[in-house]
Amino acid sequence: MVALAALSGFQLGGVEEAEAGAWTLEKGRGHAIVSVGGAEARGAFGDNRRSAPVSGFRKAEIQVLAEYGITDRFTLRGRTEFRHLSFEEREAETGLGVSEIGGRYRLVQRGGFVASVEANLRIAEADPALDPGGAGLLAGEVEARLLAGYGFTIAGRDAFAEAQGAYRTAGGLTADELRADLTLGIRARPDILLLAQSFSVVGLPEDGLEGFDQHKLQLSGVYDVTPAISVQAGGWSAVAGRNALDEHGLLAALWLKF
Repeated sequence: MVALAALSGFQLGGVEEAEAGAWTLEKGRGHAIVSVGGAEARGAFGDNRRSAPVSGFRKAEIQVLAEYGITDRFTLRGRTEFRHLSFEEREAETGLGVSEIGGRYRLVQRGGFVASVEANLRIAEADPALDPGGAGLLAGEVEARLLAGYGFTIAGRDAFAEAQGAYRTAGGLTADELRADLTLGIRARPDILLLAQSFSVVGLPEDGLEGFDQHKLQLSGVYDVTPAISVQAGGWSAVAGRNALDEHGLLAALWLKF
């Protein structure tokens, strides 16, 4: 049976961030990424990790991510989303999804290597399916994240690799989560960045809460229209999981640097 948390609240998949990485922004510099995406699921991974049909689910969303360098070592960040969820067996939902605010602090930078820590507060309207008494109120999550990246060259082309690990807790309303995100980026041309990414989440079982995990792969490309404007397009798919949706989706984004 699919865990309820995998079908509602914070666990719904969607557009994944591509540039919220280990590197901090220079003081006074910033960027914003406006993303649109759609996802669909007609199956779910069960306890046996096999995908089986379930009632259909679709999601369309718009996300806005903004980051700004307060100092060379500290970057302030925020994100919000507006989404429409449609289900085969319950009414559709439209409104704000998760909003978050946080900051990233660079611990060390040596040559091409960088390591940072990040903390985020995530807020969304409480899901009545998970907390009937909290309908209409706000529910929060706290996330702590460790990030590391390395820049290098391959056959004369600029490239980078990055790894992120995070712990996310909602105070017992939903299962605490461990997250691991990996990114490989290569400049195919000076104006084209190719990205291969994986996003993994493990929900830790607790009293009354079922554990789950989900693992996605995402491929996308970013084209620099000008030094300050870029566009991104790509797709992603869940490739494995347990008690989680077997979903896939497409994304497009506009990147703005200022």
